[in-house]
Amino acid sequence: MALTVAIQMDPIEKIDIGGDSTFALALEAQARGHGLIYYGPRDLSFNEGKVTARARPLTVRAVKGDHFTLGDGFVYDLTAADVVLMRQDP
Repeated sequence: MALTVAIQMDPIEKIDIGGDSTFALALEAQARGHGLIYYGPRDLSFNEGKVTARARPLTVRAVKGDHFTLGDGFVYDLTAADVVLMRQDP
């Protein structure tokens, strides 16, 4: 059964794919057939009792300099996610 994994993380364009544990988690989730949704902390909203994010579908690959593709943005209700990873550096 494929899951939807929403990932709140540091800007994906700036990560070191060789040492970023969130990227490793995303690669493994994708390899297991799960869908990835990407958003940042500034994309979060709480309105009328709902937590949403301005999010984008994410595809990752272990190719330095070409390690991700983002789909078109949309408002995503985070309660629809099977997994929510909140993974930005302190």
